[in-house]
Amino acid sequence: MSKETKEFISDTKTKKGIVKLISKGSSLKLCMVAEGTADCYPRFAPTIEWDTTAGQCICESAGFRVIDLKTKVSMLYNRSQLLNNWFLVKT
Repeated sequence: MSKETKEFISDTKTKKGIVKLISKGSSLKLCMVAEGTADCYPRFAPTIEWDTTAGQCICESAGFRVIDLKTKVSMLYNRSQLLNNWFLVKT
């Protein structure tokens, strides 16, 4: 877990109280946000396009956004660099 992830969790605990961590693959975590069984998914560690593409489609169809934290817009795909920037899934 990266330092940034730990800080995000600590800030969320301060604001919202209890935080439950879930250990699953990125695509499954994205789907959990889309179905409402998880509130958010911060990813401050490496992922590759194929880890997130399908999950992002599902999230966006459910009304959520997968925000690239470097560009501040929805993650884009079919880039020359397959490594994703850090991202946050939110409404």
